[in-house]
Amino acid sequence: MRKWGITVVLLSIWMGSAASLSGCTGGSGHTETVSPSPSVSAATESATESASATAEIAPSTRVNDLNMNVRIHLNQAGYLPRSPKVVVIAADEDFPELKIIVENIRDQKPVWEGKIPAASQDNISGDWVSQANFGELTDEGSYQVKVAGKVSAPFKINKEAYKELFYHVARSYRLQRSGEPIDDPLLGLKLLPGHLQDKEATLYYKDEQGRQPVIDVHGGWYDAGDYGKYMPVAAVTVAQLLLAYELRPEFFTDNKFLQDSEKSGWEHAGEAPDVLTEVKFELDWMLRMQRKDGAVYHKVSGGAFPDFIVPSEDVQDRMVYGMSTYGTAMFAAATAMAARIYEPYDPVYAAQLLKSSKKSQTWLNEHPKAFFRMDEGQNSGSGPYDKATDREERFWALAELLKTTGESGYADEMMSRYTDLLQSRSSFISWNNAHLLGQWAAATAANSPPAGKGAAVDAIVHAADEISSRVGKDGYRSALSSKEYTWASNKNALAEGEIMLLANELKPNMTFVDAAADQLHFVLGRNAMGMSYVTGIGTLYPIHPHHRISAASGILVPGLMVGGPNPYMNDPVLEKMADQGLPPAKSYVDELLSYASNEYAIDYNAPLFFTLAFLK
Repeated sequence: MRKWGITVVLLSIWMGSAASLSGCTGGSGHTETVSPSPSVSAATESATESASATAEIAPSTRVNDLNMNVRIHLNQAGYLPRSPKVVVIAADEDFPELKIIVENIRDQKPVWEGKIPAASQDNISGDWVSQANFGELTDEGSYQVKVAGKVSAPFKINKEAYKELFYHVARSYRLQRSGEPIDDPLLGLKLLPGHLQDKEATLYYKDEQGRQPVIDVHGGWYDAGDYGKYMPVAAVTVAQLLLAYELRPEFFTDNKFLQDSEKSGWEHAGEAPDVLTEVKFELDWMLRMQRKDGAVYHKVSGGAFPDFIVPSEDVQDRMVYGMSTYGTAMFAAATAMAARIYEPYDPVYAAQLLKSSKKSQTWLNEHPKAFFRMDEGQNSGSGPYDKATDREERFWALAELLKTTGESGYADEMMSRYTDLLQSRSSFISWNNAHLLGQWAAATAANSPPAGKGAAVDAIVHAADEISSRVGKDGYRSALSSKEYTWASNKNALAEGEIMLLANELKPNMTFVDAAADQLHFVLGRNAMGMSYVTGIGTLYPIHPHHRISAASGILVPGLMVGGPNPYMNDPVLEKMADQGLPPAKSYVDELLSYASNEYAIDYNAPLFFTLAFLK
């Protein structure tokens, strides 16, 4: 239910205990145990910087205090054997140099010992923190960290440390399918097909001919914790999953996640990697959203946000809303990209995708001014996802069409209109900014003009240099500046990591790879909250995500990354916490109704999916 500022009446559903806030003395540093949830009453009282601040560190002045109530924050899913392994020790006040021990859980014998330097203060979290890297420990096994008599969450070192995580993240898309039954034997989750009425959705407004036609827009993935489906989110999600496959096809040969019964919708599914089978389900829905003239509708939803019910119980009429140049451009880009990727497996389908892409591009050429249709009432049951500009998306479309077709006309138009976007600082991927995707396509297209290719390569690498240097200065090795702790901050962190991983493809640099991995460690527990933000992964993770399928079925779907800390307090639950003075990195609550911090979405999981394909 991502509403981006829409006011909504709180639903009368309550699941479990009160929310978890951090900055307390009860996190993962509880003596000899791992605390199940931090205490609300111990929220930090540290003064916070404004949203535009950076993570500057102030040195500790404490000489010695071996009785500090420290907290131990690390990646609760584990580490790859040859990777850096940075643990963060945190407290509410400064502390001196401390001894750190990593011990084997099996026999509790030390396997690595070192020193944690004296603490410095991290302004984004308000914590006093220090770090140690036990990367030289490469033996596979299960371990825990001890500091000042406190013990960490257990973790593993294993070459397949993220195999289970990837499986759940990948299957999260399957479990968001609209219009299909769900029968997951591992989870015991069984759902009847939802929103079959999407086969006969009605256009919300009158079209150019004064009609409100009935449109078949069935299928696709539910966007998030509710049951809306949105073109901009679909396009950037599809793009990131396909880009992961395009760059790491061998990874997907070894990592299957669909059952045979879940592949029945495509005759080539038996020979194609699972990721292409799953993404095709979303692409098919996207194709249904295209008008005959090439323009693309904006979204599909009901007229009201449904209660916390399973999809088949939401029987309200469904409507097709809006249309935009930026959404049409994103469709053109994603389908052009998909055309070249599907061609080896299904040339007929690939040709359909490319034809649809070119049709949208023709419509865009005929409509050069940015346009977003907004009708009164269209956001009463779904998020706006509105955007007044479209240059980044038009740029992306041209770059993908150039990369797929090699036609010089696309190169000429790209160079004449978007030189500034080729060379400007790369922005991380989001539903409202496809800049990086355009730069990447331009940098790697065989027929890209040398000047454009060079500019795009330089822009991506320079952005990665800047981000990686920031990672080294942050108390938790996050890539986020304070102002990037917004709605979907966890996604933002991993999306910054994507920039560095792509830069590494252009100019190999292990600093980029390690800093991108740091973002994975960050969302999996090495953060100020001391929790994994992915359901079912680690020791402490969200148990009340804003996710209707989980809430209504009573089965917590694993592999869902929630939005994370959001100091802008964009929902009523967070608003009630505003007077607590929480730092940006701790403005999070594990409550069902906090859609601005505790909701999952398909585009949140996309950079997580992408990152996992690159770590080995």
